[in-house]
Amino acid sequence: MASVSREAARDALTGLLQAALVGTGKPAQAVYGYQVGDFGGQSPVVVVASGPVLRERKGFGACWHTTATLLVFVFVAYAAAGWTEANAEDALDSIEAAVADVVLANSSTATWNGLTYEQATEPGSMTIGGVEYRSEVIRLSCEVLGDG
Repeated sequence: MASVSREAARDALTGLLQAALVGTGKPAQAVYGYQVGDFGGQSPVVVVASGPVLRERKGFGACWHTTATLLVFVFVAYAAAGWTEANAEDALDSIEAAVADVVLANSSTATWNGLTYEQATEPGSMTIGGVEYRSEVIRLSCEVLGDG
């Protein structure tokens, strides 16, 4: 039996966050299901990336219990035309709260069991494509279904 990939969980979470965060009146301009090297001026942006995987044997059979960490990165430009550092901090807070709502509403799906925050979020800042961003990493843990 083939081992399950965390890709299905990453793709499913990307879709849920896209629906919750992008559109008229919503806090993000884009959600990507992979790391992006340059946002082309977009802000705020959310990236869902693969994190560590823990595979543990269950019983004596040839199957795994797979727990995947999904990394949700939030990037908000510090300042732009008509946008201030205060706006950036407010957007970072709004997006984290919206991610929390998605996690709470989707703790179990056809793709995973037990979607939850793995640890406290990690706020910070970084430069991407020459633009300085306020950032936050949200580490989510889930049991990936499909290992038999």
